[in-house]
Amino acid sequence: MGLEHWTRFDPEDLLVEALEHWLVVVRRKQITLGACVLLLRRPEESLSGLTAAEAAELPAAAGAFEGRALAAFQPDKFNYVAAMMKDPYVHFHAFPRYSTDQRRYEVDWHDEAWPRAISLGDLETPEEILFKVRSDLRSASL
Repeated sequence: MGLEHWTRFDPEDLLVEALEHWLVVVRRKQITLGACVLLLRRPEESLSGLTAAEAAELPAAAGAFEGRALAAFQPDKFNYVAAMMKDPYVHFHAFPRYSTDQRRYEVDWHDEAWPRAISLGDLETPEEILFKVRSDLRSASL
């Protein structure tokens, strides 16, 4: 895919949807059930450096994520974070938010920060869970 700058996000294995300028990829650290990353297909260090076409397509990438997450997991809200510190390229961490606990894949999911802003805590999500999340998001109707 020509995304060497995104190898740690593993778009080859965790891709949910590919648009012309953006990819929706399952986030390796599932802070909330169904968390994803919206990845710009090219390395760009500044949000102001987006082309008009890239900027125009961003709502479609968010819409694909939100539509699939709503169909698969029924979250209450969505939060987005564009920290770009550790990975200094334009990307958005996209989090479904839940006011109540969720049970999926024999795992209890608790949105620790609800109703406050999401906290980017460090956690590990088993690969088999990531693939189940990807599968559910891919198969969700828009």
